[in-house]
Amino acid sequence: MYSSGTGLDPAGGRPAEWDPDLERGPRSDLSGFAVASLVFGLIGGLLLGPLLGVAALVKIKQTGQRGKGLAIAGLVLSGVWVLVLAVVVGVNKYVVNRAEDVVALQIGQCFDLPSTGPEDVFPGPITTLPCTQPHRAEMVGWASPVEGRGTAGDYPGVAALVQRAETGCATISRNYVLDPVSLPAGVRPRWYIPRAAEWARGSYGITCFLATDGAPVSRPLREDASIVNRDQLTFLLAIRDCAESTAKVEALLAGGPAAELRSATKQTAEAWSTMWLKLRAGAWPAEAQPAIIQWIADVDAAQPLWQEAAAATSDRDLRDKVRRAQQRSGADHLLAVRRALGLSTTRGEPLPHR
Repeated sequence: MYSSGTGLDPAGGRPAEWDPDLERGPRSDLSGFAVASLVFGLIGGLLLGPLLGVAALVKIKQTGQRGKGLAIAGLVLSGVWVLVLAVVVGVNKYVVNRAEDVVALQIGQCFDLPSTGPEDVFPGPITTLPCTQPHRAEMVGWASPVEGRGTAGDYPGVAALVQRAETGCATISRNYVLDPVSLPAGVRPRWYIPRAAEWARGSYGITCFLATDGAPVSRPLREDASIVNRDQLTFLLAIRDCAESTAKVEALLAGGPAAELRSATKQTAEAWSTMWLKLRAGAWPAEAQPAIIQWIADVDAAQPLWQEAAAATSDRDLRDKVRRAQQRSGADHLLAVRRALGLSTTRGEPLPHR
């Protein structure tokens, strides 16, 4: 007889803890759960991948099957997919919120910029502020991303949108501030263009605003037809083209290409003639008439000088005649007209009545 302390089965002489599977050694077959976990990890099965991976590890520990590395790889890949999804959702949420911030801006609303670099065509978080508090930007309107009445179509790309913004926002800003003399130094047109993701959602508009590269502004910049009075509007529209073309000539005179200077001088000669006609046709208030009459005389005297400059045959003659015409611009009388009409007389000065 065998003693129970020997650990043998009295019937067969085998150890009492004997298991047929242990006699054959560890199983050499590959875990199907591990393979499935890897496959779902590769294709982004965020739910099944982790579940199968955990099930595979438990089963492998119990049975000794192969595939532990595959199961772990499946779990790791599933984790990577979770991180990718989190990043995509986060970026998408940021883009949507950012687009909503831009779309929510109203014309005349002031805000601070997330950055001030010239390459910053995409907005970050926007903080709106009362225009009487220091701020760096003021919303002026929206420019169309396409010419004329064309449809939006496919996303045109950043370069094409920036080109549209340069012309569209310049025009909008020009009408938003009819008197450029009132703009503080360093204020210029800027814009935000839609990203491809916003374009796909139907957000096509280019957001135009005026921004300062210098000190913050603490007043509204708007001086459009809703702000200025009738006499001021008539005067500003009469002189605008002439003032812009004359300023361009002054910039080119300092050393710009002769061909560009010649073209700008011809435009300026035409602008002075047109301005003279508009000034003479205006019905000016009594208090402004003396100054207007004096300045019309200055313009009348300057016209032929600009025409002579436009007809100059040599570059040197062109520059000399442009300087002569500039000397007859009647700056003192122009200043008197602006003062009589209640317009800004120094750079960056708002309308006196504001």
